[in-house]
Amino acid sequence: MKRILLSVFLISIVAFYGYSQSLSLTTQQGVNVTNTTITQYGTYDSVELITYLNVKNISSNTINVYSKKVDVKLLDSTETTMCWAGGCYPSFVTVSPNSAAMTPGQTLTDFVGHYSTITGMGFKLGESVVRWVFFNGANHNDSAYLLVKYKSWTVGLDEKSSREGFLSSAYPNPADGYASFNCSVPAGLTGTIVVRNMVGATVLTESIAPGAATRTINTSGLANGLYFYSLVLDGKNSITKKLVVKH
Repeated sequence: MKRILLSVFLISIVAFYGYSQSLSLTTQQGVNVTNTTITQYGTYDSVELITYLNVKNISSNTINVYSKKVDVKLLDSTETTMCWAGGCYPSFVTVSPNSAAMTPGQTLTDFVGHYSTITGMGFKLGESVVRWVFFNGANHNDSAYLLVKYKSWTVGLDEKSSREGFLSSAYPNPADGYASFNCSVPAGLTGTIVVRNMVGATVLTESIAPGAATRTINTSGLANGLYFYSLVLDGKNSITKKLVVKH
């Protein structure tokens, strides 16, 4: 019986360390996006969308970290490339030839994922999906990823957005300390992001300059629950979406 219990204990230890996660991913704004999905938007005249990620070793060991890209779905005439560990690689490279030796607690900010058009003539209408992965060279199961949906508008949709503005779904949602979203304010208009609680009381406001941008709001001071965030143009609600806060 003792031998059986010891065997079960050793198997449990191996399983725990074999599948524990050593890496976390955050945006430049500090939003944790480990193993989540986000959306990045481009217009018909965009030729490239860029994903920046901070990679942190949250384990107690020094590990060699590789980057990997998985083109889940790509629109015609588009490609992806990545920069990691001191190098930038052509589109046919799916795993970085170089690894970054990361000490416990270390964060690297040099990862860049590029989604671009091959022709240089702007994106077609549709969606491409790419998974950016980082893994421990000693254990490929020890990994973290971010799934990015790259969406593009047609001329008509872009013209509509230029009149009405644009507001994406927030990520992560539910949010803990922060929530990010993409937004666009037409030229000549004043823009504001307004966050309201269930009874309609305003709990956060933030001015938005004309143009397209990715914004991050601090939700750490909000109580758990359902909220609504709106893009307000010249004092009038343009678009409203739901946001769940859960600490």
